[in-house]
Amino acid sequence: MTYRFTNNETDFESYLNKGFAMNINGYRISVQYGPGNYISDMNIRRQMDRNDTMNYKVFGTDDAEVMIWGRDDEPLFNLVPFNHDTDEYDQEMFDAQGGHIDQVFGYCSSDCVARMIGCLASFSDDDPRRAIVQIYKGFTSKLDK
Repeated sequence: MTYRFTNNETDFESYLNKGFAMNINGYRISVQYGPGNYISDMNIRRQMDRNDTMNYKVFGTDDAEVMIWGRDDEPLFNLVPFNHDTDEYDQEMFDAQGGHIDQVFGYCSSDCVARMIGCLASFSDDDPRRAIVQIYKGFTSKLDK
């Protein structure tokens, strides 16, 4: 199986009929919605094999997992170390990431993803992490109600 159509990074990519990635203003966002991703449909998330999505002409879910890379090609968010002795996260990293402790954002609605894309498209030289987390928390707080 060919991994990429070209040897160069492209502005748009799809992956196994279960997601896509795109370049935006120097950032890269990946939106995945299939087996193994943080989505609410547990039949898809836990019971399908990764390649099963290729058996469908159209495959979709109601939410998706998002990962963002920075302009330096490194993940924009990272796992925040947790100290089990003190029962605390690395506070400096926790604060820098706007309180988000993971590389990915799970269970994102299409509106949440659209706003994240808009945020990345409009940011200049500022760090967009706090704005991205604010968008995410605004949508996930609605799920809790």
